[in-house]
Amino acid sequence: MSRRNSLRNKIFTEEEQARQKERFDNIINAIVKLIETYAKLFSIQLKTGLAGALSVIAIFVIMLTFLTLAFAFFALGFALFVNYIFSWPPFAGFSIVGVFCVGLFGLALYYTTHLRNQFLIWIDEAIDKLQEENDK
Repeated sequence: MSRRNSLRNKIFTEEEQARQKERFDNIINAIVKLIETYAKLFSIQLKTGLAGALSVIAIFVIMLTFLTLAFAFFALGFALFVNYIFSWPPFAGFSIVGVFCVGLFGLALYYTTHLRNQFLIWIDEAIDKLQEENDK
């Protein structure tokens, strides 16, 4: 028997040693449960954050869809209006609107990085706003 064990046996009785071991086991179990709780909390926060980000993306997709439909109907109405006003053949107004749309597409391609950065800023702001609402 080592000197430490013999000294411990002299100082503490077996009952006290059992109580100390039980306390130590309880402390270890509490630490393990604390770590498990933090892991569960982190996974819940991660899921909440992803759900919030996905909901923001879904809202933007829906809004972009309606904006695209509105633009398409506006372009159609404007083309018919141009045909009506100038009494041109039916394809003339649609050609003018088509050239305008191609011009917008060209501008969008030219300013792609600026537009992308602006969209990322808007998405980050929306996600930050959702996180602030979730934290409250």
